[in-house]
Amino acid sequence: MPTMRKSKAAALAVLTALLAVGCSSNTSSAPEASRTSAAADQVGALPEGIAAIGSSVTVADESWKLSLEPFEKTEPTSSAQDVPTGWQTLRTKAVFTNTGPEIALLPDTTVTVRYGDLGRPAVLFHDTGLSGLPDPDEDTKVKPGARFTADLGIAVPAQAAGQRATVTAETTEEGLAQAEAVFFEGSLPGTAQASSDPSPTAPSSAGAVLPLGSWYDKRLRISALTLNATENGRRSATLDLTVVNDQPESKPGLDVTVRVLTGDDLALAATARPVLDYADAPIAPRRTATQTVQLQLPATAVPGPVTVEAVERDGTRATFDGQAK
Repeated sequence: MPTMRKSKAAALAVLTALLAVGCSSNTSSAPEASRTSAAADQVGALPEGIAAIGSSVTVADESWKLSLEPFEKTEPTSSAQDVPTGWQTLRTKAVFTNTGPEIALLPDTTVTVRYGDLGRPAVLFHDTGLSGLPDPDEDTKVKPGARFTADLGIAVPAQAAGQRATVTAETTEEGLAQAEAVFFEGSLPGTAQASSDPSPTAPSSAGAVLPLGSWYDKRLRISALTLNATENGRRSATLDLTVVNDQPESKPGLDVTVRVLTGDDLALAATARPVLDYADAPIAPRRTATQTVQLQLPATAVPGPVTVEAVERDGTRATFDGQAK
């Protein structure tokens, strides 16, 4: 996903490494450029509520139009910030058009990007000429009929080439507390390779306790748990939580609590309530989101057997088990 922030989203700092946006900004009163449907052709028919990259949608209580241009490859400079080693760097333009009759402040905007069938997070970064949308406190003004253009920098791993990319833009108009989310989708540059990610369309595992890495009811998955360094008697560990939004409307966040229990006596070792790029970041209609969960476990309890509970807001529990190694 930027330093593009909406005023209500202080929780953006939860995953600071995932949100740094780049952009060079300008305003123009030229008519909005015509767009093609090439992006839509690449990804096939889109669910209702998701626009093809290259098209424009109304935002901020229909006072603005927002469009995104197709992703293009770009080479990072020595000034690039927050680009993971070995990842590819891309850019796109976000264009805001003031469709109202008066000079207006640019909507406070948050942008995030997820790629692939499992909706893994891309990293938005800063670089020379990719300086991000202005801070809301800067009160950027745009004349009626004029445009504000921002160049955004996005980093993805090499294996993401050619995969689907879903962009979420949440805008908050001046004077309004409620943010409005819109979604765009297109393909990343390059040739897609066969994905090793497990598909939620695969049959769900049977039984009350599922193996880690399998799907619960084709809508929730907990990956195997990976152990990392030990410090002060605690062992850091990670797992991926994947949630499917199978509804025609956006879903507000993951809404799942993860509980990790260790050993045969099922001692509670860690509890986490992961969020996406910020606390109430939505999942697009008919799409999936994956978030890596950071955990701290007793070093004496792992490696070894672990049981992971995923507890949804309504109290539904899915139980997985496997080995932490």
